[in-house]
Amino acid sequence: MPPKIYLFLISIFLFSCGKEEEEDATQTIIPVGEPIIVESILTVELDSNESNFSRLDSQPEPLVPVERLEESIEEGIILNGVAQPNRPEDANESIANHLPPIDENSIFEPLAFRDISGFTYDVNWERDGKDFDFASYSQRVPKNLREKSGKTVAVEGFMLPTVVDENNMVKEFLLLPDQMSCCFGKSPEANGWVVVSSSDGVEVLMDQIIRVNGNLTVEERWDEEFFVGLYHLDCENIIGPSL
Repeated sequence: MPPKIYLFLISIFLFSCGKEEEEDATQTIIPVGEPIIVESILTVELDSNESNFSRLDSQPEPLVPVERLEESIEEGIILNGVAQPNRPEDANESIANHLPPIDENSIFEPLAFRDISGFTYDVNWERDGKDFDFASYSQRVPKNLREKSGKTVAVEGFMLPTVVDENNMVKEFLLLPDQMSCCFGKSPEANGWVVVSSSDGVEVLMDQIIRVNGNLTVEERWDEEFFVGLYHLDCENIIGPSL
C-alpha cells in the first residue's frame, strides 16, 4: 500500500475514535445548575405535641412550651421560708396576727394605719420645714388627726429599729404598716410611719406584728434638712406574740 494512502487511513481512524469519545463524554457530564433528584434517605415522624413548642432564636436548646412563654409568672419574696405576696397591700397575709384583743376598759385607743395615712400628705423641706405656718400645716393635715395629738393610743405594725444601745435594746424605732416597708426597701409615704421612742429601751421584735401603747404627738419634725415624721409615740409598753 502506498505510504500516502496508509497515512490517510490512520488519520481517518484517529479522527473517528476521538469523535466517539467526545460524544460519550458529552452524554455523561451533567450540566452545571441542573437539579439532582434523589430519594429521601431518612424520614422523621414529628410528635403530635411538637406544635405546642417554640424554639427561642437566641437559645436553640431547650424547647420551651408556648404556654410557658405566654404565662405570666408573679414573683414574690421568701421570708423565713414563707412566700410573701408581691402586692404591697397584701404584705401581711402570710403573717398571722396573734395579738390578744384590746381590753374594752383600756385607756389606749386603737389607732389604725389606714386612718393616719389615708390622705395625701404633701410636705417638703424647702416649703414647709424652715418656717412653721399653722395655716399651711392645717391644710396638709386633717383636723381629726391633729386632734389625736396628746391622746393615749395603741398602734399595731412592724418594728424597724433606728437607735439601738450597747445592750441591744431599742431606744427608737419606726413602726410600719407592713414588711414591704420594713424589710424590703419600699418607701412609705410621709404619713406612713410612726416614730416610737423608749427611754428605757425595748427588745428587738422584728418579723412579727406588735402593738405599741403610748402617748401620741402629731407634729412635723425635722432633723436639719431631713423630715423625721408626723406621728411620734412615747412608748409605755409593747405587746407581742412572744411577750
